This record gives sequence, C-alpha cells and structure tokens, in this order.
Amino acid sequence: MTDSVQSSAGANRRWLGPAEVLIGPIVIALVVAVLVALGVMGWWSVRAERTAVVAARTAHIVSTSQLLADSVHSMLASGDVAAVRRLMAGSGQQNGLLTCRVELPDGSIVADNETSRITVESLPDKWTGGDASGEVVQRLDENELTLIYPIQIPGRGVVTLRVGASTGDTAQVAETTVVVVVAVAGLTLILIVLLYRPARSRVVPYALIREALLSVQRGEVDPEALKVSDALGPEARVWNELVGKQEKRDQDQLLDRALESAASQKSGAGSFGLIGDALWQGIVWGGDDMRVSYANGAAAVLLKSSREAMVNTDAVDLFEDEVVSAIREVTEGNDSRRRTIETDQNNADNAEALRVSIRATGDRQSKTVLVVIEDITQQRMAEQTRRNFVDQVAHELRTPLTNISLNVEVAVDDGEDDPELRGRCLNVINQETQRLTQLVNDMLSVSEIEAGSMSLRHDDIRLDAVFADLQEDFKQLAKEKQVGLMFDLPPKLPVIQGDRDKLVISLHNLLGNAIKYSSVGGEVTVAISVEDGKLSVAFKDKGIGIEKEELEKVFDRFYRANDSRVSQITGTGLGLPIAREIIRRHGGDIIASSALNKGSTFTINLPYKPEAA
Repeated sequence: MTDSVQSSAGANRRWLGPAEVLIGPIVIALVVAVLVALGVMGWWSVRAERTAVVAARTAHIVSTSQLLADSVHSMLASGDVAAVRRLMAGSGQQNGLLTCRVELPDGSIVADNETSRITVESLPDKWTGGDASGEVVQRLDENELTLIYPIQIPGRGVVTLRVGASTGDTAQVAETTVVVVVAVAGLTLILIVLLYRPARSRVVPYALIREALLSVQRGEVDPEALKVSDALGPEARVWNELVGKQEKRDQDQLLDRALESAASQKSGAGSFGLIGDALWQGIVWGGDDMRVSYANGAAAVLLKSSREAMVNTDAVDLFEDEVVSAIREVTEGNDSRRRTIETDQNNADNAEALRVSIRATGDRQSKTVLVVIEDITQQRMAEQTRRNFVDQVAHELRTPLTNISLNVEVAVDDGEDDPELRGRCLNVINQETQRLTQLVNDMLSVSEIEAGSMSLRHDDIRLDAVFADLQEDFKQLAKEKQVGLMFDLPPKLPVIQGDRDKLVISLHNLLGNAIKYSSVGGEVTVAISVEDGKLSVAFKDKGIGIEKEELEKVFDRFYRANDSRVSQITGTGLGLPIAREIIRRHGGDIIASSALNKGSTFTINLPYKPEAA
C-alpha cells in the first residue's frame, strides 16, 4: 500500500496494522469464547466428577457395612467374640474405614478396628437396652458417611455396628480436572496463535483493500494511492485492475465531456479550453487538413512546445513519422477505431516514452481528429526495473544453486574417501545457503515495505550483545577478503528500544557492504558514539568509493553504481534501501558520504531515551 493510504489509518491505530484492525476483534472474541467454554466445562466436570465419586464410595460403604452386619450377627450368636474383633480390624484396614465398631447399649466397645479402643474383655450373658426396631441410621457430614446398624443377638440383647468412612478425595478430583482444563486451554491458545499468522497473511489483502475503500470515503481520489502490492496475491491484482479500469473510465468520461463541449465551440477558449487544461493527458485536436486547431497545456509540455506555437501547425512538425501516418489514415479512412502508438522522445536532458492515442471525431462532412498523449516514462522505467530485478535475482539464484549442486556431487562422489575434501564442500554449501537465505530475506523485506505490512516490535536491545554478535558474524568474511575489521566501541553501550531483528538486518547490510566493496588489504571500522540522546554508528571503509552524483541513488531499490568494478561484485541493490527504511521506521536515518577510490562512510543516527539504558 502506498504511503497516502497508510497514513490515513489514523494515529490512534499506529501500533496496529490493517489486518489486526480487521481480524483482531474476531481473534479476541474467539479467545474469550474458548476460555469461557473451557471454564464452564471445567466447573461442570468437577461437579459431575465429585457427585460420581461420592455416589460410588457411598454404595461401596453401604454394601460393605451390610456384609459386616450379617457377619457380626452370626458370630455373636455363636459367642465368637474373637472372630468379631478380627473381622473389625481387618475390614477397617482393607476397606479404608475410619470407624468399624461393635458397641453395647451402655457404650461399651466390644470390637473396634483400633484394638486399643476395646473396653469389654468378654461379652456378657445378657444385657438390656438398645434399638430393637432394626432400622439402619445413615448420616453424611461433609465428606464422612456414618452407618449405624442395630443387631439383635438371640437370647442376649441388641448390639450396635457403627461404620464410618470417607466418601472420597473430591479435592484431588477437582485439582486433576482443573489441571486438565488448564492444559486444554493452553493448547487451544497455542493453536490459535499458530493459526493466527497464516490467517493474517490471508486477510492482509482484504484489510489493505478495506483501508483503500475507507480512504475513498474520506475523499482520496488518486488511483496510485488506492492500489496495493500485486505480491499479496490474486485478490490484490484484481483490486488493482478494478482501480485501473475505474481510472480509465474516469478519463474517458472526462474526454467525452471535452468532446461534447468541443462540438459547440469554434476555438480553444471557453468550456472546452477549461476542461482540456484540467487534464493531465495531452490533447491535440485538428481537422482533416492535418493542422492543429487546439492543444492543451499538457500537450505543449509533453511535446516540448507552446500552445500558441502548436495551433495551426502541421502535425508533421509535431509528431514522429509513425504517429503522422496513423493520423493520416484516420483522416482519410472511415474507420473510427482508436489507434495507439508508443514512441520514444529523445532530447538533450533525458529520454521520455509517450503513448499516443488517435481517434476520429465528427461526421464525414466535418471529420476531425483527437490525439491524446500520455507520459508513460515512469511505467517504462518500472517495467525495466522489474525486468532487471528478475534478471538479477535469476543470476543471483543461479550462481549459489550451481555451486551447491557441484559441491554436493563432489562430496557424494569423492568425499567418502577424502574427509578434508568433504569438509571444504560442506563449507561452500553452507556459505551458498547463507547467501540464498540473505537474498530471500531481502526480497521478503522489500515485499513487506511495498505492501505496508512491515511492523516493528519494541523491546529492550542490549547493544553490547548485538555488536559482539556482529563482530563474530563477519570475522570470517573479513579474513577471507583480507580486510581488517576494527570495532571502536565506548566502554559502556546503552540499552535502546526497538526491533532487534530488524536493526540487526540493517547493521548486517551496512557492514556486509563495507567489507564487500573494500579492496584486498583494506580496513573497515565500525565506530559508535553516544551523546545527547543520539546513537551514531559509522561504517567506514577504504574501498572503491562512490561518485558524488550517484551517492543518493544508492538508496533507491535495485540501483547499483555504474562503476565497472561494482558489476563484478554480486548484489541486488536492495541492502541499502532496506537498511534505511528500517532505521527510518525507528525514527532515525542513514547518512552517506564518499569519495571515489578513497572509501565511503555510512552513518546510522538513532534517537534513544537515556533512561532506557
């Protein structure tokens, strides 16, 4: 997206890209819905699990107690008190019972799971009291269930079997369920984060198109400001085609209104002259005698003349032979179709490309010719730049791929018997892979810049660690190029705010260029100064240098100096533009100074807040 569309997003959303503004609420709503659903599910699961645990434990205790009651009845009926005591102790331990006791009506304990609690040595012959109804009493206090069984011993009296047990560790159940729910929530959020990036990449074209539509609503009419990068996919290309068609339709409507006005005017004055001068295309109108009757201001500029000099001038004196022949065919024939011719206008200053459209107007008795002239120099340059870029990228890709292929073959064929040879091959493959990675990263960075989707993080950056890594990364390259590499660093470097990865790209591009364009035996110095809230990093080399006329052009995309020595060094002309764009997005800039055959200095100036250090 162009700068005009981007700037219209508003200062209140400068931390959010168009895609985040479009899908951000959806993602937030999805996350909230997932968390709420998982919370409700966890609560319901804990409740249901607790109920199930209590029910199962209660059923087990009841069945165990009933068996104990039957056994106690039969054992005491036969007078076997020792068997009852063994039964109580074993059942309490085996079934995890808190209480397992046989009592007399007066509270004396005949048998207990804890033998120390027994208060009666032997069972009396006969006793009174006790509940002779035979009804079982069941009580549940918090997590403990108590069952009381009255047991009638024939001929002797009533004893009571008291069984108490825990209904289950529901706290552990709840903890386990919570852990499971939290784990599921975490995995779900991770999945959402992983899916967010591909979803965002699919939404970016629509988000930028939405921004363009909002710009139209705010009054934006420039077609170039409404277009988005074709690299974003078929949606972006279709949108650009629609914008182009609308632009062409608007131009045709304006021309039609001009022609309607021309039909009622005898000269270039009046409404036709006003409309013609409002057009950015050149308009030349003439009769079948090949003489110009009207020319607007744009036509005079494009044809390097003046309107006064063009009026009543023969078309032969204004246009190239090919255009003159087309005008003659239109005036002499009956074909009203438009003819379009592209010509190159060469002059002392530069070369311009013009598109000339010719169409007959009027009837057979008063036939006139309308010539529309458009400057397509920028389009030609853009197309040539794209072709050069494709050629350059193809060349840059072909060389490392060829080297990788050859070294793989050598390593496979001869490397098994020669470890040293295999090591050299692997080293070359590693270097060429890094070269391909750098090229791909440059292309992706350019695509982000053109699409307006480059975003910056704002984290703490420890410059001492950054420059230590930088020195380590380029130490081997400087050694291979036989170039001295010096780092002039202050005793203490500050901690600044910014996007570490992006800043490292800028530093790599500048230092890589300094080493690459240095002569054998030269020296590259990285000097850092910190003062008054400004950080300066200067990359000085004693290489081939840059002519003064080309110094600012080196920051243009795909531009490479015309020096024959530069053409022998691999490069795409993207490193410096990407580096400057990143630094400018951090609020700074890159300044270049150079002298041919004496070296160059590229200085990064970045503002920073001292309190961040």
